Amino acid sequence: MIEEKNYYGNLCTEMYEILHAEAPQDELNFYLSYAEKGKKILEPLCGSGRFLVPFVERGLDISGIDLSNEMFKS
Repeated sequence: MIEEKNYYGNLCTEMYEILHAEAPQDELNFYLSYAEKGKKILEPLCGSGRFLVPFVERGLDISGIDLSNEMFKS
């Protein structure tokens, strides 16, 4: 059985969302410049998806992983 750990905590997760609600456009554009439709993309440490969601919205095949369940719930 894998022990579940609280890496960020709820308060920290809430603060992260306030401070980092959206991906900075210049960084997002940089990553998008390497993305190709039809190719699979993996985003490790995806957190709450501030980069992942815009990829999905553009029809790209992306999956994300993160150790923190709290980040997935936000």
